Parts: sequence; C-alpha cells; structure tokens
Amino acid sequence: MKKGIFICQLVTVILFLVFLVLPLFQDVTSVFTLEKLKGENRALAEKPKMDLMRLDKFPPQFTAFYNDHFPLRSFFFQFDYRVFIRKSPIKQVIIGKNDWLFSGGKELKIYQGLMPYSEEDLKSAVQKLEARKKKYEEMGIKFYLAIAPTAYEIYPENLPLYILRINKTMTDAFCEALQNSDVPFIYLKEALLKNKSAGQLYHKYDTHWNELGACFASNATVNLIKKDFPEIPAYTHSDFKLIPKFDKKGNLINMLGDNYKELFDEGVRYDVKLQDSSKEWYYVEKANYPVPDKFPYPCDYEIVAETSLKELPNILIIRDSFFNAARPFFFNSFSRTVAIFDAWKFGENMDVILNENPQIVLLFMYETQISNLL
Repeated sequence: MKKGIFICQLVTVILFLVFLVLPLFQDVTSVFTLEKLKGENRALAEKPKMDLMRLDKFPPQFTAFYNDHFPLRSFFFQFDYRVFIRKSPIKQVIIGKNDWLFSGGKELKIYQGLMPYSEEDLKSAVQKLEARKKKYEEMGIKFYLAIAPTAYEIYPENLPLYILRINKTMTDAFCEALQNSDVPFIYLKEALLKNKSAGQLYHKYDTHWNELGACFASNATVNLIKKDFPEIPAYTHSDFKLIPKFDKKGNLINMLGDNYKELFDEGVRYDVKLQDSSKEWYYVEKANYPVPDKFPYPCDYEIVAETSLKELPNILIIRDSFFNAARPFFFNSFSRTVAIFDAWKFGENMDVILNENPQIVLLFMYETQISNLL
C-alpha cells in the first residue's frame, strides 16, 4: 500500500518537473512545432526584447508572448476544456452535458425562478389579452396565443447538475392565470416533450428549436385554431420531406468564438419540402408596412406568403424569431399569411389589421418575451 502511494507521489513530482522545465527546453531547442488554434485569425505575439530602462513593459509583453507560444498549446487548450474545465468562457453561454449549449440570460433566470410575476402583474397581463381578444372579436377576428418553451424545458437532462428547476416558473404561473380567462392559448412544451423520440427538436448550439421541433409546435398550434376553423389542414411531420444537414451554426456557439467552436461536433438542422408540392406556399409581394426605428432585422419585419387554396382563411401572425423555423408548416395551412416581427412589442398592430382584414390573429412568442406583455 505504502509502495503504491510512493509511486504515485513520485510520478506526480516527475510530471511537475517535466512541465516546469518544458518551456525552457522548448525555448532552447524549438523541438515542438508551433501550432495555431484552428480558427485563430490573428498574428501571434512576438518575443519582446528586454530594455533595462523600461522593465515595466516587459512582464505583460512576455506573458502575451508565452501564452501564444508555449509547447503543445493547441493540445493543452483542448485537453483543458474536454477533461477538466467543461466551463464556458462567458456567462451568457452555459455548456451542458453532451456538448449542449444553453443561454445564461433570461432563459436561465426563468428556469430557476429568478423572474417571478406578482399576482398584480399576471392579472394585468391577462386583462390586456382579454381586452384585445374582445376588440378583435368585434371586428370579426379570432384571437389565439402560442408560447414557445426554452430548451431548458425540453432538454433538462443535458443541463449541468448545478442548474435546478423550481416547481413553478413564471411561465407556469402565466399559463395558470390564462386558464381562468377566455383567451385560447397553447404552451407548446407538452407537444414537444411528447415528440422527443422523433429526433432532436432544438439546436444544440442555438436558443431556438430546429425545423423538426418547429413542425410539431406548428401542428399543435394549428390544431388549436382548427377548433374554430375545421377546414384548415393540420400537417404532421410525415407530410414533409425533412432533409438533415449538419453544421456548427448557432447564436450560442458564435458567442464562444472560433477556438471553442472547433471542440464541438456538428449539429443538425433540416431543409423542408411539402410532400405534395402542388399545395406548397409561395412568397408574394409585401405591403411594406413601416419598420420600427432601430429594429435590427428590417428584412424580417414583414413576411407575406400565399397558397393556391383560396377557400382557406387568412391569418396575421405577430411573432418573434422563434417563428422563423415554423414558416413552412404554418404557411401551408392558410390562404394568405402575413407575419409581423414588431420588435418584440407584440402589439395590436391595428394598421396592419385594418389593411389585411385577417380572419385570425395569432400571437406567437418565445416564453422569455412574456414580460413584454406587461
């Protein structure tokens, strides 16, 4: 037993000495080939010259040089991440199990119960939606609300162990308040959980769902509307060709930077085509409604699509970016669809309604945006 402990201690000391001497050995012999990290698009720091009259500059300059030139730099960077740290370099991104990435922003706060609503807030939000529903009904318009869940709710098994869900999030409380109102709504968490076995439903490296997840969410939302409009076709994923393609794209992995991006495998997304192409939707000319000042995605503010099935109702969708992947699935179910991305305000958009005269208005929002209704 003592002999085994001695051997472990001896090996530890030898390894420590090797790592201590390795930089000096490399500096003298240059035996190791210097490797840039993949995706590192910059010039490495040059070895500084020591000026005895300006020694204050030398330590930080040499530190920068050594950080760029220490032996096996590329290997240790990946080894350090994969074996020991498993921690994101920025607080906005959380690295979970199986290399899943999660947002460290509002999504995390909601999941952990750090963004609660007061009873007064909930009552106010529901009353506003009820008033909007009544206003639309007086114009002959049916109103619906769909809420998209975060990846935290669909893939909690991939979260780090230190992140725990509270029993009731602000979204749960909001949905409970809505159940006591006359506003038709759907929280899409249940529909997505029910279909997890069909394949990956969210991007591993992005806050959004992928096209397969959007398909199940769209089907559940259209089925909600079908209760009042039974003639609307509700397509399932078997009605579409979902052709997988693989890449390392995503808003979360982009925040980590190119060096970390090299450590992850490719994620899956899909190209989508309707099996019966004769019924497929198509884009039409926009009405060019005024885009809000400073809205960062002016080209996405207004989307207009139509189908050849003119007997179907038309719909106005007031949405956020979560609707992007859902386009192919929604557009096929209506004669004309106008989707407005109104800078996360989720307002009444009466100018659009008066011009479009829709039979249906759908508020389609990510659960982090519920607070915008207050």
